[in-house]
Amino acid sequence: MKEEVESDSDNRNDINIRRISIRQKSSAMKMLPNIITIASFCFGLTAVRFALFHKWEMAVACVLISALLDSFDGRVARMIGHSSQFGAELDSLSDLVCFGVAPALLIFLRVLYFMEGLGWGICMFFAICCALRLARFNAVLILNEEQPAWMKKYFTGVPAPAGAVIALFPMILYFSTDNLAFLNPFFVSLCALFSGIMMISRVKSFSSKMIEFKGGFASPELVIISLIIICMITTPWVTLSCLTFVYIALIPYGAYCYKQRKIQELALNEQNDQNESAGKSDNVQPQPSQKDTPKKK
Repeated sequence: MKEEVESDSDNRNDINIRRISIRQKSSAMKMLPNIITIASFCFGLTAVRFALFHKWEMAVACVLISALLDSFDGRVARMIGHSSQFGAELDSLSDLVCFGVAPALLIFLRVLYFMEGLGWGICMFFAICCALRLARFNAVLILNEEQPAWMKKYFTGVPAPAGAVIALFPMILYFSTDNLAFLNPFFVSLCALFSGIMMISRVKSFSSKMIEFKGGFASPELVIISLIIICMITTPWVTLSCLTFVYIALIPYGAYCYKQRKIQELALNEQNDQNESAGKSDNVQPQPSQKDTPKKK
């Protein structure tokens, strides 16, 4: 009897230990998106530190790594089913520092300090546009308006990470070519102003949700991503310059695709309404008039 009691107690202890370990793992998984956001925030702050020591390539690289991490935190949260308002607010604050404040300081300390007050005003304009874009994004999340699935594949305006890369585009071109012409204050100011305006605009741009991986061991998407990774390893700045140029060129094409899709959806909705109204009219049977009713004798 004692052996049976001891075996039962041991089994209960094992079950309790397993439950505790499962709870610890689940709590750690819930913290993973916020950990990624904090890591992105740290890289954004480190970019400012490298800029203060005039290590420009390291500073831009930190902003790019921060943008890469920012693309994962939301996906991980949705994957584990733990999206929270706290995580969304933390992500927005991190994005403001990493993609609004840090790029503005980088381009000012590297180029626009020659323009003194005007250069600082351009940097502030860019940072303010980034803040407004993030505030609008949070407002849409709070309203939680239901949208068709195809609309979720488009951003309203350029997202903050892409806006930061566009603002840093002249520095990326300089790193890939060593041509000081790309650091012309006029060209740097134009990129910063263009990026700020596009972030607060209503122009529809492609989202990363447009990329859908299909099944298969050698899918075209996997091959393209493999080629991009190879190019990033061999010639990182040239590859980043090409990718940024392609993204900028796709902005008007994304707006055109959204407009055409919206026209198609409106035409489809009108056709469905017409079909429903025609079906209702067919179902209504005409009532016989008094003249057609037979008279009783």
